[in-house]
Amino acid sequence: MSSSKSPADNPAIIPDPNQNGSTIRKAFLLEAIANLFTIPLITNTRFILSLLLLHPSDINPASVLFARLFGGIIVGGLTSALLIGATNTRNGVESRRPTYVMLGLGEALLIPMLALEAAKGGRDAALSTAVAVGSIGTLLPPLVWRGYVLFVRPDLLGRYREADGGGGRVGAGARGSGTKYGST
Repeated sequence: MSSSKSPADNPAIIPDPNQNGSTIRKAFLLEAIANLFTIPLITNTRFILSLLLLHPSDINPASVLFARLFGGIIVGGLTSALLIGATNTRNGVESRRPTYVMLGLGEALLIPMLALEAAKGGRDAALSTAVAVGSIGTLLPPLVWRGYVLFVRPDLLGRYREADGGGGRVGAGARGSGTKYGST
């Protein structure tokens, strides 16, 4: 017999006092706040594009729409994922690894595209070399940090145990005795 379960039915958790994810929680909050600086890309799109693009005269309704869509994904999607991961709840702890993987993959794809744009050196480029290199400079440190956390120090993601101390397997992160790891 198969039964379905709601995430709301999960037992309460107690964060591990030795690996409570406080460093990652702060990093998630800092990045979520930094993402809010993307709001002007949504609200004052033409002005922001005029600062970023090599040829502001190329701004058209399609470029405005796609810039707003990009800003909306950052503010609405990525920021909310970071805010969820900043909580010391079951969902927060368990979302940290997938959030870092998602953000890291995005950065890993954007950096080569920006490098190609910088390599154009102004010929047929949408961005100036300075803007492309500056963008790489803002994406590379978080990517390195995510790699460090995911592959070298996954313990920074935090862990928890169920408040009832149950030892049953709940989710993919079970480690016996009710302890769950946000890093598996």
